[in-house]
Amino acid sequence: MIGYQRVYASDERPIDVTAEVRTGDVVLVPYGWHGPAMTPPGHDMYYLNVMAGPGPVRQWLISDDPHHGWIRRTWDESAIDDRLPFIG
Repeated sequence: MIGYQRVYASDERPIDVTAEVRTGDVVLVPYGWHGPAMTPPGHDMYYLNVMAGPGPVRQWLISDDPHHGWIRRTWDESAIDDRLPFIG
C-alpha cells in the first residue's frame, strides 16, 4: 500500500509536510491540521488517530481549518457512501 498524508498549519505557526506513507508508517501531527489522506484507487487506507503527550488531562481539541470548514456543513445533504459498513 502507498498513500499520502498532508500536515499543515498557518503563516503564524508554520508546518507544511506532505509525506508518502506505506503500511506501518506513522505521521506525527504536532499541531495544525491534517489531511487529506489519500491512496490510489483500488487500495484501502486505514487511518488511526492516537492522542499522546504530557499532562494529567487529555482532550481532543478538534477544530476545522477555517478554509475548509464549509465541507462539514454539506454532510447533512449528502447520501451515505454505500462503500461504508452499516452499523446500526
